[in-house]
Amino acid sequence: MVVTARVAPEVVRRWRAGLARCIRCGTCRSVCPVLEATGDESGAARGKMRLVEAVVRGELDLTRGMQERFSRCLLCKACTAACPSGVPTDALIVSARTALARENALALARRVAFTGLRYRRVFEAGLRLGALFQRAVFRPAPDGPGRLPRIPLPSAGLHARRLVPELARRPLRALLRELAPLPHPRARVAFFPGCMLTWVYPEAGLAVVRLLRANGIEPVVPEEIGCCGVPAATSGDAATGALLAAANVAALSAGSFDAVVTACGSCGAALAHDYGETLADPAARERWRALSAKVRDVTSFLAEVGLTAPLGPVPERVTYHDPCHLARGMGVTREPRALLRQVPGLTLAEMKEPARCCGAGGTFSLSHYELSRRIGDRKLDDVAGTGAALVVTGCSACRMHMADGIRQRGEALRVVHTAEVLARSVDAAAGREARHG
Repeated sequence: MVVTARVAPEVVRRWRAGLARCIRCGTCRSVCPVLEATGDESGAARGKMRLVEAVVRGELDLTRGMQERFSRCLLCKACTAACPSGVPTDALIVSARTALARENALALARRVAFTGLRYRRVFEAGLRLGALFQRAVFRPAPDGPGRLPRIPLPSAGLHARRLVPELARRPLRALLRELAPLPHPRARVAFFPGCMLTWVYPEAGLAVVRLLRANGIEPVVPEEIGCCGVPAATSGDAATGALLAAANVAALSAGSFDAVVTACGSCGAALAHDYGETLADPAARERWRALSAKVRDVTSFLAEVGLTAPLGPVPERVTYHDPCHLARGMGVTREPRALLRQVPGLTLAEMKEPARCCGAGGTFSLSHYELSRRIGDRKLDDVAGTGAALVVTGCSACRMHMADGIRQRGEALRVVHTAEVLARSVDAAAGREARHG
């Protein structure tokens, strides 16, 4: 049997082990959002596994055409969760992307972006400059918050009608410097906010901090943490993913924390599970093993330790969207709902398919915007059926993608982070107590 010489032997062994478990039943086809939207067999995991098998057999090479086909995957983990044979299809797809990136290189925009991620201070300085000059590139949306590109740049994911949120003039770290330490916290946690809560939705990051502090938890954001590395690693840039993972593990291991709290499913799944595959250095992997058991999404952490702060009324009808990496990556589905149901005046109306992917897929929506929008329309149809005025979720990428889709459809909906609703409830109770104190 001939195998492409440029694929490392250990990678080929891994591919063969995965392929041997696949019984070609097609269950993955029934849950694949890409297949449903395109009708293309190669969109589903089974089709991609057949392509990998052809490479292993020496029947296909690692071409740019194959690279494009493998990019058409949201990594939503639905196929992995549904597979009756336990084939780790998501991990095999990432492995194939890595081999394809080594053979063909990534697109220039991604190479530039991922190179910037390697140098945290340079990357952050670039974002600060971007916040200052973003109005030169984006114009205000005529019908609400957010901005539209002045010049369409599809290669960078900036399409003419795509609504994007503004970069924060004051990122989350700057806002947190104004907070005094809690005098007698019942726990001290490392808060890993991720890029989106730091630079795009700092108000949601601040809501996480306010919520934790109101419940007697002291959150600390270690100075040296940066991007979780998921965008690079899942795109095929394994070296950058490993570098960022090692830096984060070192920063989080340096302090004494009761837990590591995340507020993004992708960041949380990476820290809790995926770094075991991402990290190349054995010593870093050993440090990660000790750290990973402490990783909790903010909702699962609060569900574990219990809410101590009073909750005030939030008179809203809401629906909850399960982010793929939070639900299937971290197994967090019940906790956010349980917390939301404790909020007085709030009505939680469930979607028919709350865990179906919204089409964001991290960087997927940048590369395949029109396809991601078609997938997103099914999600928003489901949202509309609940009669909710507010969509609540634990992923900022989902939030951004759904907010864009809502604008495209001209609907009167808002999307917020789960922590924002809970913090609003805490604030309502505090305000009420202050008025009656």
